[in-house]
Amino acid sequence: MKNFITKSILHENTDSIPLMYRGDPSINLKLVEYFDLSNIENDWEKLTSLLGADNFSGGETLNGFRNFIPVYKGPNPNALYDFNHFFIWGIKPVEIKMGNFKEIVFHLNPPLYDYTCSKELENYSFPTLELFDFKNYRIVSEAILKEIKDFEIISYKNILPSNKYFLNTFLLNSLFMTSIFIRGIGKLMMDLVANKSFAEALINKIGEFMVAFNKKNLSVIGSSMDIYGIWDDIANQESLMISPDLWRKYYKPWHAKIVEEAKKYGLFVCFHICGNCSDIIGDLIEIGVDVLDPVQVSAKNMEIENLKKNLVKIYVFMVAWMLKDFYLCQHRRQ
Repeated sequence: MKNFITKSILHENTDSIPLMYRGDPSINLKLVEYFDLSNIENDWEKLTSLLGADNFSGGETLNGFRNFIPVYKGPNPNALYDFNHFFIWGIKPVEIKMGNFKEIVFHLNPPLYDYTCSKELENYSFPTLELFDFKNYRIVSEAILKEIKDFEIISYKNILPSNKYFLNTFLLNSLFMTSIFIRGIGKLMMDLVANKSFAEALINKIGEFMVAFNKKNLSVIGSSMDIYGIWDDIANQESLMISPDLWRKYYKPWHAKIVEEAKKYGLFVCFHICGNCSDIIGDLIEIGVDVLDPVQVSAKNMEIENLKKNLVKIYVFMVAWMLKDFYLCQHRRQ
């Protein structure tokens, strides 16, 4: 199915629209039980087929089980070892469990909450590349209820291109999310309009490291990858959380630099934003984003008809999927 989906991203004609499935670990467990499968790690392809889909999505990536990130080798963070490594910024994730469902929140006790001026940032311990082992990578998946330390480790030398599966890399590119978690959402929102020098200094500190990290990561495994994934939820159901102009001023330039690094290796770039991001879809296309995940049609201004009308003159194909209605065992093509 890799070739089939690739054709769609490249605007080439296909017999049908590719469909993807993505599920929370608790949902995956229930579906595995329902279909009498062994486990999601071994049977994800069978489950995908039974649901009538063409691929198992990873959200900001195009495969839920072929995602490669460098091994963290830094000191014990004395915090939850979260999947997206927010802990390296001094952010303390908190895990909430309800049955088989696990949620992690990052907004409690932001470490830079009491800072008042940009000079104070000079004394803060920002992350460095030395925290990561770029010779060894974990094969990770958010579709499985497993601690990140338990995922398989593979040498970078053994990561080879695949004709069958999309190979993906991501990590440390959630620029907006990192800035609100490290500063506090209320404080950061005020900084963007009333303490601009602090906001600019903080976002630049974060952006500089993210570009350096991704430049190094891609220099090691970029030639073997197909997809580069970005996750930065900057929207809610009604609108962006900040004005489009503020996003363009503070965040877009850094995202553009990260995308530029991925494009050096010919990768498709997939950008995950929930909610109504319609005001900046044109900007995402401009900087080189190929796939938007998800087109959340339940959010304001995200109806397919509206997007098609407003973007009709832009010759870029955006692929996105959202689970709105779920039908077991019904192969649907609409």
